Amino acid sequence: MKYLDGQPVMLGDKVDLGGGMLGVVVAVVDEDQFATGYAKADWGVLGRGALVNSGEAGLVHYEEASEDFLLVERSVR
Repeated sequence: MKYLDGQPVMLGDKVDLGGGMLGVVVAVVDEDQFATGYAKADWGVLGRGALVNSGEAGLVHYEEASEDFLLVERSVR
């Protein structure tokens, strides 16, 4: 999965979800990357996209990037 500007979505990225909501990428399903606590066995069935954990919105699945899914801060892994 890529952001609209072409950069790859990476595990741990801080993202803007629109409406003042922020979240952290906890899974990049396309790349089989899953943070601790988000097992592939549970979330791999989504098939593609990214899973974002947000204090305001909870757990949100994005199949593809949109104008409301913007990189705020790159993960430092």
